[in-house]
Amino acid sequence: MKKSQDKPAYAAELRRRAEKKLKEKPTATGEPLTEADLRRLLQELEVHQIELEMQNEELQQAHMEIEAGLGKYTDLYEFSPMGYFTLERDGAIRQMNLTGANLLGIERARLMNRRFGFLVSEKDRPAFNAFLEKTFAGKAREFCEVTLPREGTCPLIVRIEAVVTKDGQECRAAVADVTERHQAAVERDRLIQELQQALAKVKMLSGFLPICMSCKKIRDDKGYWEQVEVYIRDHSEAEFSHGICPKCMKKLYPDEI
Repeated sequence: MKKSQDKPAYAAELRRRAEKKLKEKPTATGEPLTEADLRRLLQELEVHQIELEMQNEELQQAHMEIEAGLGKYTDLYEFSPMGYFTLERDGAIRQMNLTGANLLGIERARLMNRRFGFLVSEKDRPAFNAFLEKTFAGKAREFCEVTLPREGTCPLIVRIEAVVTKDGQECRAAVADVTERHQAAVERDRLIQELQQALAKVKMLSGFLPICMSCKKIRDDKGYWEQVEVYIRDHSEAEFSHGICPKCMKKLYPDEI
């Protein structure tokens, strides 16, 4: 409100000073300005002032739009599902978003200028160093997967994709947590292995079996004739226990019935 009240007074004061200065200023011919000249010049000044005010409003609107866009960009950058890092040739961290710091489990202020390779598990450091060297050696996008040990919690397995900047001094790296995907792959491989082991223990009989019409022996693939129970035992997981059915009992031991 104060600025709105002061604006008319400021404009009037500016007009008074301009009129005074114009009266004192000689024309190109050396003659003093007439009242008509003063009115024309003042009108031109007023038009110019309005133009400046309109330009100022446009600049303020553009500034507000830029700030709003910057705010959206900042939110997208800081809270992206992926971690974003700017790394130097030796792997030193120059910039990162909040997600990246959370992935590493260390405060962002403590990560600045630290070498990313030292945050990778020892067994994966050679692979990470080779990946970083390859990234800076070319212009193509490179990637690697490494483990990040974290204090007080389970380690993370992350996928890092990076590309070198145009000046070749830094690279932009995107880091994604792929721990669940790796765990799912390990579980899948375990189940496949268990299934293969189970299938290896199962022997199945299939196809046509040549069997003797008289003694009921079965001919194996080597041409030998074997008792039915021997053949089935050797070609499946079945075991036999011997007994005698009532019909055979009556036939073989009629006196005992």
